[in-house]
Amino acid sequence: MRVLALIPAHNEAANLPAVAAELRQHAPNADVLIVDDGSDDNTHAVLPALNVRWLRMPVQVGVGTAVRTGLRYARAHDYDIVVRLDGDGQHPAALIAPLVAPILAGRADVTMGSRYATERRPPEVPFSRRLLHYALGRVLSVLTGRLVTDPTSGFWAFNRRAIELLADHHPSGYPEPELQMFLSRNRMRVMEVAVAMRGRLAGRTTLTLRRTGASMARLILHLVVVPLRASVKGRT
Repeated sequence: MRVLALIPAHNEAANLPAVAAELRQHAPNADVLIVDDGSDDNTHAVLPALNVRWLRMPVQVGVGTAVRTGLRYARAHDYDIVVRLDGDGQHPAALIAPLVAPILAGRADVTMGSRYATERRPPEVPFSRRLLHYALGRVLSVLTGRLVTDPTSGFWAFNRRAIELLADHHPSGYPEPELQMFLSRNRMRVMEVAVAMRGRLAGRTTLTLRRTGASMARLILHLVVVPLRASVKGRT
C-alpha cells in the first residue's frame, strides 16, 4: 500500500520543517510531496533540506490547483492513497491513521477530517466566522445528502479511484465546498472522521473571513450557472 502525504504550501517556510519532521515520526511509511504554490518567502531555500519530494509552481495558482498538481503526481507514480494536509501544521500527522482507516476498510473512497463532527465550534472563533461556516455546512448537507460539519477542512484522504478522478477535475481556488459537491455528483463514498486539530504553528492563515465568504458566493454562483452539473463520463 503506497501512501503519499500531499502538502500544498504558500509562504509556509516557518512551518514546513516541523510538519515534515512530524510526518517522519508518525507516518514513516508515507512518502511526502510538498507543492510550493508560488511562495515568495524562504520556502525555496527550505525545501531541499527537508528530505521530501517537492514541486515548485512558478506563480501562485491557488490551493485547489496545487492539490490537483499533487494528485497528478500521485497518479503518475501509482500511489494507492493520498492524504492532503495543510502546510501550517494544524493537521497532526498522528491523525493520518484514523483518517485513512475507513478507506482501508473499503467503506469510503474519500474521508475528510472534521473538527466539529463531535465538538461545537469554539467560542473563541468570531461569531461571524462560526455563522458563515454553519450556513455553508447546512447548504452543503442539503446538496450532498449527507451531513457536512466542517465545510472548509483541508484534511482529506483519497483512494485510488478518487485520485484518478480528481487528478483531472479537482476544483481550483479555495476548493473544499465545490469538492464536496463534485464528489457527491460523481457518486464517491465520502465520510467525515472526527479529528482534533490545532492552531497553525506560525504565520497567518490565508483562509480569511472574506475568502470564506467568497467561497460561499462562488458556490452559489456555481449552482446558478451550472445547476446539477453532470458527473464526469467514465469516472462514476
